Amino acid sequence: MLGPITSWLTRPRILTAAFLSVVILSVAYWNVAHLVVLRDHPLPSVIFWPAVWVLLGMTVTLLVPSSRRTGAGAALAFGATGLAVLCAGGVTVLAGVFISSAPSGELIDHASSPDGRYEVRILHWRAVLGEDGWDVVVQRRDGLRFVEADAGCLFSEDSGGYESIQSVEAGSVRIVTGAGPVAITFDPATMQMTKPIPASLCPGY
Repeated sequence: MLGPITSWLTRPRILTAAFLSVVILSVAYWNVAHLVVLRDHPLPSVIFWPAVWVLLGMTVTLLVPSSRRTGAGAALAFGATGLAVLCAGGVTVLAGVFISSAPSGELIDHASSPDGRYEVRILHWRAVLGEDGWDVVVQRRDGLRFVEADAGCLFSEDSGGYESIQSVEAGSVRIVTGAGPVAITFDPATMQMTKPIPASLCPGY
């Protein structure tokens, strides 16, 4: 029973197809989700997703024995993988739009970097006793979705209140408060905050 299965799995064509599948899935996960492969220069979605579709279609086609491989079968393989890639891309977009780890509040201000890739958003909220507070969220656009990072918050009794966004760059944001300017820095590739808003400007929140 295991003999035919083992023989089938050790064929060069199957091993090649399995290897390509692993590579494609790894690139899809690391490049799109975490930007590890291409760092701060990810492939645009209009290039990346069609490329994944073509490679997956070729991989599925290679899985079919050459004696049974036909034009109709190849078309079916590319159609099925195209539908799968379309669904995966749709889920990714919807997750980026509807699932957010950013703090809640009323958006009162936002500004983008000169290249339009990075954006800072200011969300206003009120404390239990009515004091004003502001959450600061930094976003990076990756194709059709955003990657968000919480930069901290401001509290009217400690920061003097939010006033304006001074600048937004790849790796840094500068905002103005009643107590003076506040500099925020982050890693553009990982979106990890290296210098968030000081906790003293929003204690207890």
